[in-house]
Amino acid sequence: MPFLNKFLNNIASLKFAIFLLLFIAFSSAIGTFIPQGKATQEYYEIYNATPLIGFLDGKKILLLELNHIYTSFWFLFALFLLSISLGLSSIRKQIPTLKASLKWVDYEVTEKFNKLKLAYQWETNKENKNIKYAFNLLQRKGWDILSFENRLSARKGVIGRLGPILVHIGLIILLIGSTYGNFTRKSSEEYLIPSEEIDLINDLSNEKITLKLNSFDIEREADGMPTQFVSNIKLTSNESFNSFVKEASVNNPIRYKGITIYQADWGISNIVIKINGIIYQLKLQPIPEIGEQIWGVMIQLGEEIKKNYLLTITNENGPVKFFDSDNFSEIGNLSFNKELEINSSIIEIIQIIPSSGLIIKNDPSIPIIYFSFILILSGAGLSLIPTKRIWILNEVDSNMFYMGGLCNKNLSGFEKEFLDIAEEIKQN
Repeated sequence: MPFLNKFLNNIASLKFAIFLLLFIAFSSAIGTFIPQGKATQEYYEIYNATPLIGFLDGKKILLLELNHIYTSFWFLFALFLLSISLGLSSIRKQIPTLKASLKWVDYEVTEKFNKLKLAYQWETNKENKNIKYAFNLLQRKGWDILSFENRLSARKGVIGRLGPILVHIGLIILLIGSTYGNFTRKSSEEYLIPSEEIDLINDLSNEKITLKLNSFDIEREADGMPTQFVSNIKLTSNESFNSFVKEASVNNPIRYKGITIYQADWGISNIVIKINGIIYQLKLQPIPEIGEQIWGVMIQLGEEIKKNYLLTITNENGPVKFFDSDNFSEIGNLSFNKELEINSSIIEIIQIIPSSGLIIKNDPSIPIIYFSFILILSGAGLSLIPTKRIWILNEVDSNMFYMGGLCNKNLSGFEKEFLDIAEEIKQN
């Protein structure tokens, strides 16, 4: 079936694989510009007024499935085609090449040596003594040898032919793992205060895990600007009762059995204050109307005539500011170890409790992806190994000694090695 063979050859071609890789890379780049997984109405609101690239409005984005590129039909089909292309390339090209490399090729006539790029010959009267010396020499240098009475074949680095096959298998597993991860990956953002704990489920093993925030620290510059957030976290398996403690910081996540914990943000969760000798713990909320990283709560102050005041804070070290709820004018600010009187109420700060913003990702595909990287890196390393062959023939009737060589990469380096071996045999 010529048509089918031509079709399969086109799919298995390097050009087709490169085209698919570029298409997938371009599609992934689009996914970084267009928010993924948002509500349908958001795409109409964002892109109807200002279409992307001048023509991609909300309707077109939803029609082309650009709102969930990585799980869209056309993106998954491209990954499927790339897997097929890599698989066919291995079956139709790389595996036959490996099989051919494993076969011994015997050069029993002198005409074959004339077709080699590397060929050397000299006159000798030592009959087959040179063959025996060549056998011992090549064996010491790690060559595999097939020997006959007046000739031999030697090869080295055949394992390098396995490299491209491992790379292709690794890429196919990577594509399968990434696709699986796109459908099974879960992500949630949690704000925890010290000593607070939550329960997690490991989707890979269905194992229940308890995450406890032991402590949370914010490292700041002298001017008060935050430079690093560090969460000390204890993870405990509820099945095996094994536990370990690790620190998560920005750009240094914690990984445990498919669960990855990222240090992403921070906040001020609670404030403990004393009002007229009574201690209260108040929960704070973000106030984006005033500015970023401002938290606050309405409190009622006063002995006889009570009035509402807005308490705000921007830093776990204070100070705390108070605003009149009627006109939002600033009444005063309060630091640690000090007291402030507002509307006959005496206020003192006891504790400001920061919260750690953690992004928890549960991705069952991570072991698959790691395994694929091991295969890809191993295959890439093996691919660097050149496959070398040497043939030697001692023609007794003419007293001529023939030697030829072949190498699939780094021919100049092999040529030097080949000539050094030939000279050593000749001088023996």
